[in-house]
Amino acid sequence: MGTPRRLVSWLTGHGPSATTAAGTWRRSSVVVLVAFALLVAGCGREAAPPTHRLEGTFIVHGFFPHRTYGAPCRGADAGYADIHRGTAVTVRDGTAAVLGTVALQGGTLRKGPLRGKDDNCVFSFSLTVPERDAYRIEVGQGRGVVPFARSDLERTNWKADLTIGAYTMFGGI
Repeated sequence: MGTPRRLVSWLTGHGPSATTAAGTWRRSSVVVLVAFALLVAGCGREAAPPTHRLEGTFIVHGFFPHRTYGAPCRGADAGYADIHRGTAVTVRDGTAAVLGTVALQGGTLRKGPLRGKDDNCVFSFSLTVPERDAYRIEVGQGRGVVPFARSDLERTNWKADLTIGAYTMFGGI
């Protein structure tokens, strides 16, 4: 299918219904309108700030009554009843503006790094956050925030590892 002749005549100013002056005016009007539309389309749009995929772990360290490594576990097993699969992880910037919220996933028992009966219940989280100079990560409510500088997260390839519970050389107090 080609362009209709009437439209070509109107745009070019050639054809039975167009005079030279009228054709010139129409072409100029179209060029101005197209330029204006392109200008308006580009105005008011700021480039979106870069985003990063922030991944992390939240480890509950303590004494777990069962020692079946690789099996599901809960923070409650070690005295942290509010920490479980589904607990909210909130990421804020340095001004405390919320950048994103996601739920803890997993909850898998892993052998602790030190001798004794203390092990780890490992949860994970992952979300996309806009680039900021500072981040504050909070797991649950009332347990405080853990600050991270952007440079620290860049150095760890946008991975944040958090732990709750005391590690001791002797497997507990």
